[in-house]
Amino acid sequence: MFGGFTLEYNGCPISVGRGGTSKVVQLLQLLLLHKGVGISKEQVSQYLYDWDTVGDRNNSLNNIIYRLKKLLIAAGLPEEEYVTLKNGICYWSGSMETYVDVAAMEQLIEEAKDQPEEKKIDLMKQACDIYKGELLPQLSSEIWVTVENLRLKKLYEETVRELCGYLNDRQEYQQTYDIYSRVASLYPYEEWQAYQIDSLLDMDRYEEAYQLYLSATRMYSDELGLPPSEAMMRRLQRMSGKLINRESNLSKVQSMINEGEPHGAYYCSYPSFVDVYRFVCRQVERSGQSVFLMMCSLRNVGGHSHWDKDAGEQLQEAIAVTLRRGDIYTRYSNTQYLILLFGARNENCDTIYKRISHNFQTRTRDPFWQVEYEVSTVVQVSMSQPELHFRKNTVSW
Repeated sequence: MFGGFTLEYNGCPISVGRGGTSKVVQLLQLLLLHKGVGISKEQVSQYLYDWDTVGDRNNSLNNIIYRLKKLLIAAGLPEEEYVTLKNGICYWSGSMETYVDVAAMEQLIEEAKDQPEEKKIDLMKQACDIYKGELLPQLSSEIWVTVENLRLKKLYEETVRELCGYLNDRQEYQQTYDIYSRVASLYPYEEWQAYQIDSLLDMDRYEEAYQLYLSATRMYSDELGLPPSEAMMRRLQRMSGKLINRESNLSKVQSMINEGEPHGAYYCSYPSFVDVYRFVCRQVERSGQSVFLMMCSLRNVGGHSHWDKDAGEQLQEAIAVTLRRGDIYTRYSNTQYLILLFGARNENCDTIYKRISHNFQTRTRDPFWQVEYEVSTVVQVSMSQPELHFRKNTVSW
């Protein structure tokens, strides 16, 4: 039932009914999930008919039980009752040995609790291997599936963390990396990549860790519009001092780090922008150079709640063509960009913003997207001087 629903009998796949989401199939799934302990008829009725207007739920459930027996026999199973009722409890009563992946995983985890470490690790590995993804994803809208899925997912993740804790203590970092990689493939947007990076760093595989960091943060930015989290930034700091290139001479190094054919404002990743910003704060304190930090944000004034990816890309293009080569910008979220304006004067900020907004409006197909901005001097932010310039504004076109 993890990652989908399949049935096998004597090693051959079988099908019960035409639809994998029918109430007959859901009854079978509930019986198998509660194999041995049973489930009350009242609870089954509530799960299957919670949102339906059924006049006589009891008769409807009796009909489904009858149909399930017939369908199992028609699918090739021996002629048996399969469902028994005793004191209001429904039981799976097939005589053949029955394996359910959910029950097997829970049993292994429970068995591991009172075992010595070596045996505990082996049992938890087996349990984690059984988990193939969320419970019955085709029924994810059903309340009973949602509740059970959250419980099992939490149990799986707790087991992964405990297992990898033991493996880390034993310095078996390749195994922890493989386990975390599997979890990250199941849940790519829950930052399991950070733990993958930890395992790579523990194995001194810094270049691989850095490439994984780049791909993960790029995915979060492109798909979710999120900047690197504090957890990912900590990993970057840990690996940054360990990335060592082969010895070379200055001219070769310079040729490698040169930008090439520079044009427009300089775009960099958010972590790089943070480093540049902090360095600029130090320089400004000493030199007194005028530097402004601007945030451009998209707002939909038409009342639309959905996000238009094209609008974010069009704002980036507008910023790139508006700013000078000496300015730096980065994407902070789906709807926001940060800009460092070097040598700008107080009165220039409105002009720069209006140019960005105008260039954006010439590109977008949706007239309801509007650019807003906030701006502050770098000195104000770094030295906490509230009397210095700060302004927020919007322009509609």
